[in-house]
Amino acid sequence: MSCTIGMLSANVADLLLDVVFLVDETGRLVDVSAGCERLLGYRPDEMIGRKLFDFLAPQDLARTREEAARIQSGDERIGFENRYRRKDGSLVDIMWSARRIDALNLRIGVARDITARKQAERRQAALYAISEAAHQAPDLASLCGEIHAVLDKLVGVIGMAVVTEDVCGGCRTIYLKNPEGDPPGSHHFEQWRGMPPPGWLALELRGRGGAIGGLLLRPRGEAAYPAQDRELLGFTAGQIGMALERKRLHDDLLRHACHDELTGLPNRYLFFDRIGTALARARRTGSRMGLLYVDVDDFKQVNDVHGHAAGDELLRGVAARLANCARDSDTVARIGGDEFVLILEDLNAADDASRIAQQIGAAMEIPIRIESVELRVGASIGCAVFPDHGQGIEELLKHADTCMYRQKKARKAHPAKAAC
Repeated sequence: MSCTIGMLSANVADLLLDVVFLVDETGRLVDVSAGCERLLGYRPDEMIGRKLFDFLAPQDLARTREEAARIQSGDERIGFENRYRRKDGSLVDIMWSARRIDALNLRIGVARDITARKQAERRQAALYAISEAAHQAPDLASLCGEIHAVLDKLVGVIGMAVVTEDVCGGCRTIYLKNPEGDPPGSHHFEQWRGMPPPGWLALELRGRGGAIGGLLLRPRGEAAYPAQDRELLGFTAGQIGMALERKRLHDDLLRHACHDELTGLPNRYLFFDRIGTALARARRTGSRMGLLYVDVDDFKQVNDVHGHAAGDELLRGVAARLANCARDSDTVARIGGDEFVLILEDLNAADDASRIAQQIGAAMEIPIRIESVELRVGASIGCAVFPDHGQGIEELLKHADTCMYRQKKARKAHPAKAAC
């Protein structure tokens, strides 16, 4: 120790677990206790004469300058935290107690290594943030976006991709954000294992049953993630895997609860939710909303003659044709058996619903091939328009249902007719 530290009981300073730094008014180190080698990996002679800020993590530079100015002006400060880069390139979290020594025109700072505590805090914060995002995000893609924001705040992540694997081993990219374009092989996580694209870090995502996919991260800046950040990201990837698995299971359960298993269309429950929302929007905006009630003609005969498997295929074919006739803003739902409904929002005129019904009728007249058999089925379609045919859901459904049965009766009596 030099004579300067000697005046401050050098032997005691060297025995402290904390490290004592003396800095002049230009920011250069005048002296430092022996513990600096344990803290930063440098011997005292490697640091003395250099500016203390040379060892500082760049992202903490601005606020550390402000803290140093307060001390230089005479404030006594306890508990300021920042990060310094060790000789091996890793980061160490430090908490400072510092003041100015007027007689020597120096600043004295006592540094304590709080890396373990900060790592635990970061893990806890990441765990909480991911858990909160998992509860609030409406879908998997939104959850991944929230996770990206969490990780960016945690360690700096500019690019991120999430790939999930299905039970058959196929991969699907559910999230990809990278300002510089897609990473190579972004749709095939198997290509990233062991050899991620240059500048990217690949981590496996695991759920309760094993691997469920992968997480690809690109750091801000050119430097790779240091070991402690990789360790933290490894821990976080485990939590992300569990959160994604739970969210995927929740979405699957919700989909099964709200969608018809055979056709994949919204079911009766989701239909009533959608029409309630659409009707409220139509009242609020003063717009027209259409409702079409579609019943497949002679469906029972198809089941009786060709079997239930053929009937199922027919219903899937009908669902596909209805979806093709609908607009993106419309809802097509199966509410039971061979009955389908369409919600048509923002109609320009009352006859727009009739025009769409005619398109559906024409599409349904085209034979549907089931294996080697061409099945010719038609559809009876009833139409109702808000506010012309009713103000509430029950009124509109009753009007469309009555219209549909009237058309069905007319089709049986006169097959060429298709008017409601």
